[in-house]
Amino acid sequence: MQDNKILKSLDSKSHKSNSRLSVLRPDTINGWTRDLKPSDDDAPFAHEPAGLGTLRDVREEKFYKGGTATLSPVNGSLQIEPAIYDPYPEYNSAEWRRFWKGRQHFPFPMYGSYDALGLDGFSCMDRYTRFGAYGYSGTDSQLQGARPLPPVDWKKVNWRTLQEECFERNSDRYESAKQSLSMHSLPLTSVSHETLPRYSRLDQSLPQFKPRSAVILRAWHDMPWTENMKHYVRSLVMELSLHTGSEYQVFILTHVKDNNIPIYAVNGDDNAQRLKEKYMPKEFHDMTILFNDHTLESWYPAIEEHRPQYQHLQPLQIFSQVFSDFDYYWQLEMDSRISGHSYHFFEKAADFARNQPRKYLWERNAYFYIPGAHGPRPPVAHPRDDHYEWGVGEEADFMLFLPIFDPVDTKWTYPTMIWNLSERDPRRAAPITMGRYSKTLMDAIHSAQVGQGIGLASEMTAPSFALWHGLKAVQVPHPIYSDGKWTPKELNRIVNKGSPEKMNGGPDSIWNWNHEYDHILFRTSYMFTTQTAEDLYRRWLGYVVDPHQYTDGSYHQDPQGRNWFDNGDLREDLYGRLCLPNMFLHTIKNTAPKKGREMAVPV
Repeated sequence: MQDNKILKSLDSKSHKSNSRLSVLRPDTINGWTRDLKPSDDDAPFAHEPAGLGTLRDVREEKFYKGGTATLSPVNGSLQIEPAIYDPYPEYNSAEWRRFWKGRQHFPFPMYGSYDALGLDGFSCMDRYTRFGAYGYSGTDSQLQGARPLPPVDWKKVNWRTLQEECFERNSDRYESAKQSLSMHSLPLTSVSHETLPRYSRLDQSLPQFKPRSAVILRAWHDMPWTENMKHYVRSLVMELSLHTGSEYQVFILTHVKDNNIPIYAVNGDDNAQRLKEKYMPKEFHDMTILFNDHTLESWYPAIEEHRPQYQHLQPLQIFSQVFSDFDYYWQLEMDSRISGHSYHFFEKAADFARNQPRKYLWERNAYFYIPGAHGPRPPVAHPRDDHYEWGVGEEADFMLFLPIFDPVDTKWTYPTMIWNLSERDPRRAAPITMGRYSKTLMDAIHSAQVGQGIGLASEMTAPSFALWHGLKAVQVPHPIYSDGKWTPKELNRIVNKGSPEKMNGGPDSIWNWNHEYDHILFRTSYMFTTQTAEDLYRRWLGYVVDPHQYTDGSYHQDPQGRNWFDNGDLREDLYGRLCLPNMFLHTIKNTAPKKGREMAVPV
């Protein structure tokens, strides 16, 4: 009950302090676009003897000039004012965090599209409006838009209890009213490996239960918890779970890397609790579930490989069998961030995937969608107007945020890392395992690994099983920014190579591990490795470039002679706090004021 009092106090006081603010909903911003058009790019292809993409390999300084002082009003008023941002359906409680509107001169995304997703690209958030309600204070109280919020004793908050109480109050909305199990660690395998089929109503005209999703944050036991990490996890719980009537429930699935810590001994629960007390913030203890290598070995003995790099989905597979009452499982990594409202981002991604027809879907999935080269709009006004009806309105079983390609004939890193399969068996790959997985897909993977020992490298597992089982897989073309002066058509001929039926599936694939285009891929806001995401995020947090960032004595140059370093001239005295639109960022290795030893781009 103490938790409710704390959050009720926070919510009521914040509403009172912001009672004069107007309400902004994403669907009220119409008629604007943040997509480049092919007509915007009339530059001829450059003569580049040193290789494609080298002439315009110059950092984009405009990212760091888009501060709150550069905002322009959208309603004709003379004053920039924050607004209450409410992306929720009307049956849910309102979100009260504040956004500004109408920022000018900020670069457009090079890949993906706000318009295609229906994602709000015009409201922007600075660090205070994003995390002020979740403990961020900094030194911003004297700046425009920063209003004091009441202090919260976060050690007295139990986020799992709050999520469970929210579920109980809304349980009539969901097919299963069973509460999630409470446990310190994933169990060692039981005698039976059977998976139970899920019942679903195929007739969409009948009343439907609301689907429910688990959000799995992947962590390790001795991971340093920065203040920003706490702010982010709190925001996910509030925005996805507590403000939605429990449509989502957030968990932290934590790898105990030291197998000498006996989490499965007779006193395993005591050991697990001591581990949490030593390494993890108290507020997250009860929503944290541990596992170690023994867990994976006991569930999947027919596959000899269990390291996260190669079998990153095995813990998620086990989770889906133990916590089987969810329809979908979102997997997020702790070095990613959503700069805007997470519920709005998740729901718009799911809407896009649901509306995709199945015809030519695998072919479309393989492309980087570049509006400035391909055109910003589909050939018809709405997917339901297209003749491709099969799959429209069908939920995606697999949804992720980079292209899905055929790796068999490429020089990608792991195309032949398979178990009990032929190298000529058809398969697909998708970089980064963050995304949404259906219970149906998880059951198929789990059953094959247990019963037949069939396995593939992490990033081939889900897309290949979706291909084999005829499940709907969708690449969501979310907005991805490029830190360079390249043109859309220039990038299109670099990142989209091959014929439509085998895009990036040949010897010239952009996914080949030959590092030819690292200077392009590693300068995007979302990639398996990138400098730009951390640069943007650290400048957004108000951290200036560290002039002593090479404190280990080395010059961070990769084998190809490229230098990877912290970048971005932050001038808040001129432009105000950096204000970012909604974007999904990865990788971000350093969120504390002082950078640690991990490099955004390891060299």
